[in-house]
Amino acid sequence: MNTKKKSVPAFVRKPEFVTIIILIIMIIVVAVLQGNFFAPSSLQNMIISWTPIILLTLGQAVVIISGGLDMSSGNAMAFMLCILAGIMKSATPGSGVIALLVCCLAMVGIGLLNGVSVAYFKLPPIIATFATSYIYLGAALFIMPSPGGGCANWMRVFYKFSSVENMPSALKAFGDKIPTGVLMIVGIIVLWYIISRKKLGRYIYAVGSDRNIAYDSGVKTVKVQIMAYLFDAFCCMLAALFLVGQNQSGSARLGDALTLKSIASAIVGGVSLAGGTGNVYVAIGGAAIISLVSKLISFSGINSDYQTLVSGIILLVAVSSSAIIRLVKTLRAKEGKESE
Repeated sequence: MNTKKKSVPAFVRKPEFVTIIILIIMIIVVAVLQGNFFAPSSLQNMIISWTPIILLTLGQAVVIISGGLDMSSGNAMAFMLCILAGIMKSATPGSGVIALLVCCLAMVGIGLLNGVSVAYFKLPPIIATFATSYIYLGAALFIMPSPGGGCANWMRVFYKFSSVENMPSALKAFGDKIPTGVLMIVGIIVLWYIISRKKLGRYIYAVGSDRNIAYDSGVKTVKVQIMAYLFDAFCCMLAALFLVGQNQSGSARLGDALTLKSIASAIVGGVSLAGGTGNVYVAIGGAAIISLVSKLISFSGINSDYQTLVSGIILLVAVSSSAIIRLVKTLRAKEGKESE
């Protein structure tokens, strides 16, 4: 008598499967509530509003997989945004070049400061990056105590090609259909695809799984974690470039809510806070879910006094789903061993 149980497809057993199912359900529900959800203009506006959180989530996911955490990503982005807006003058094209160079230097400094604090000095990631977040916030407020600044005309290309004056008509038409944010996200995906196929990508997962074992195996764990934080800082810089092109100004407080959202998005996307597991690509779905929550609440007509409560409950369910799947999987594995 054959007692074999029907095997569940491997993909279904992964936490990422839950993320995709939740995302599909969210899209269906929001689409029903919002009649023009799939209209080209509506989709474009959604992508534009989601771009900063998606970029920060991609960077956050890589850091978490490496065994770290970045509590400073929102303030780091705001710091670079204030650098860009503070240096640039709308009537001076050359100011955009200077601002971009200074921003790149700041990006490297942010990645190194976070990475060295966590990897070299072995400070707890949540403590180290929480401390550096105040450094970035203080620096941002020093540069720009109140919202303001400017943006060189050509730097608006980081938002939309069509928003740049004297842009060739072909590029303007392209920009009207595809925002630059989409190109940024695709660029980060391609960059991570290349990294994940190299030793560095495998080492990031290895260090996140067990730093000591990775070190004993000859992996330069300090270098690997610093590279993960540099990748994260690069994603934050792209978000800052997008926002300065969109708003043509800067604000030190613009990233306040984005840090926790990026962490929640990565976890909803199936990335484990324990490190070593997770899919960076699916983390984009987590960012989309987090962004759709506010839309769902808005269109459902829930009283504004209860919106924060409902939002928290939805996020808790989404975040805990992947953990529940992992727990069930572990229990089934134990049962399987005991029955042998």
